[in-house]
Amino acid sequence: MVHDAKESGVMKISIIIPVYNGSEFIDNAYQQILDQKVADIEIIFIDNNSTDNSLDRLQHLQQTDERIVVLEEQEQGAAAARNKGLLHSSGGYVYFFDIDDDLFPDALRTLQNVLDANDAIDSVYGKSVKSRTRIALLELDEEESLQVQTFERPHLGIRWMDYGTLPGTPSFLHRKRVFEKVGNFNTALKLGEDAAFLVKLGMECTLAFIDKYVMMYYRHPNSTVSKQNQRQPYKEFTYWQPLVLEHIPYYVHHSVPKEFKKKLLLKTYGYLAKMIARTQGYHNRKLLKKQLFAQIKPLTVPILLRPFIWLITVSGSLNVYKAYFFYVLPLYLKSIHS
Repeated sequence: MVHDAKESGVMKISIIIPVYNGSEFIDNAYQQILDQKVADIEIIFIDNNSTDNSLDRLQHLQQTDERIVVLEEQEQGAAAARNKGLLHSSGGYVYFFDIDDDLFPDALRTLQNVLDANDAIDSVYGKSVKSRTRIALLELDEEESLQVQTFERPHLGIRWMDYGTLPGTPSFLHRKRVFEKVGNFNTALKLGEDAAFLVKLGMECTLAFIDKYVMMYYRHPNSTVSKQNQRQPYKEFTYWQPLVLEHIPYYVHHSVPKEFKKKLLLKTYGYLAKMIARTQGYHNRKLLKKQLFAQIKPLTVPILLRPFIWLITVSGSLNVYKAYFFYVLPLYLKSIHS
């Protein structure tokens, strides 16, 4: 039996779903939300300049369910769309869903129960998986213990500076107060806005993890990630902007642990050199080097590293880069933390 959320004191969940040319996924996404059987929700769809019939389908769906809100956002990008949804949300809890992903059974109520039970937790997240098939055909190897771990700030923020450890944005349920602490998504970032937000979340908030499958990334050929990987297969180019627009400014304006600083500098001086090495033509590498040096300000490239970055610029050699990254850069980082 589902109890009335208002009588039980459970907070409403605002479910925010950006849509860009996602017409074929809208009905499935809506049904997945309904299948969660959460009592008190609002479903906020934000059409982000779709050129298919997404907006028409959303407006038709809105007529069938008074809990649906349909908004339009002219500034392109998931960050701007999510921020628009946040601005119009009325729930005490906030959940971001992507139109083409899948939710595991009872995911939202499980996350909600964790927040209901402990007001000190700002956000809770569960496990996510990636698949090229839909969730109904997915076979999972791991069981769910439903055990909850709590992490005080800034433990997860430091861990998530290793982007490979980042959970998916739709695996989180947040209290609304989170966005007063860490701010909204950075609209200057068209990609990597999730990484930028989650690192700040981990640095500033008390988080919990529950051993429960929450969401599945559906990796189809038209997904944002698939298209980006086709355009730019090198991750350092994709994640440079979150680094210079979010992580470096955060480091400059906050007192951070040594481990955060170490990971930040490793990314900054590592990405910088690798992007130069992967660029074709000496003139282009020289120009890129100048641009990257300017973009990391107020940080500067240490004197110890400059000759090796110059060699990489002249040669365009990935072998020189590897020697720099595996030997020279760790030596520098060790010297400043000893």
